[in-house]
Amino acid sequence: MLAAVCLWSSATPVTKLAVAEIAVGEFVALRLALAAVALWLIVAVTGTKARLRTVGWRPLVMGLLEPGLVTLSVSFGLTMTSPVNGSVFWSLTPLLMPVLGFLVLGERLEMAVVAAAALAFGATLLLVWGQNEHGGGSWLGDLFVAGGVVASAVNALLARRTAQAGANPLVTSCWQLTSGALLTALLLALLPANRGGHVLEASPSALVSLLYLGLVVSGGVYILSNYALRHLPVGRVGLFSCLVGPVGTAMSALLLGTELSGLDLVALGLVVGAVLLPSLLARRSHMPR
Repeated sequence: MLAAVCLWSSATPVTKLAVAEIAVGEFVALRLALAAVALWLIVAVTGTKARLRTVGWRPLVMGLLEPGLVTLSVSFGLTMTSPVNGSVFWSLTPLLMPVLGFLVLGERLEMAVVAAAALAFGATLLLVWGQNEHGGGSWLGDLFVAGGVVASAVNALLARRTAQAGANPLVTSCWQLTSGALLTALLLALLPANRGGHVLEASPSALVSLLYLGLVVSGGVYILSNYALRHLPVGRVGLFSCLVGPVGTAMSALLLGTELSGLDLVALGLVVGAVLLPSLLARRSHMPR
């Protein structure tokens, strides 16, 4: 999950670079198509069996939610809001995941995780407020990103069920990304052309961003997270998403020069502390007395 978080954190500032030159619909469709092709090549090279009958219907629905709906919603939101907001809004995930895991999957609701999620949520609101005041944030853009986060949380429930059934993470990710790519391609063909540049007119930096997001981030994140869900409950996996905010914010500041205030840094510190809290409490409870 830490490896997945590092890849996912880099996606927000790099996406911001790409969608500044490439229309959102075209960008999302190409990104997911690249990822799906790359994963199917891995399946072919390794000789992995990837029949849909074996893995079931869940990966197809997962792909419609994430990356399909999630990538569209978040990418569109990032055209209107700060990349810092785009990163830290994933801190909402740990507030949703333990509750959804408890209600839908019957997983134990750890009070330490709930307390940490509440702290992370409060810190996220503080950071979003600061960015909307001085860092180029937008409440409408934030709403689209938040909608993507909710879709991602629902997807995680399906992913947990699929992982518990013993599905191969690579095969799950292949069908998931294929479903998402087909959805975005269909929307791109049916909907009116959205404003923005075409990929053939993009600069080399925007094209490199697209290739990185498609070949490295999209493929790697889903393989890693689907594997992690075999071994961790969704509440604990969701808590790792808090780290996307601090890491993504640092990358946004370095790559895009996004402004950060002292209040922003305090809020980021609170998010990191919230992530560490359950692990520290669990370690302390197991220490010999």
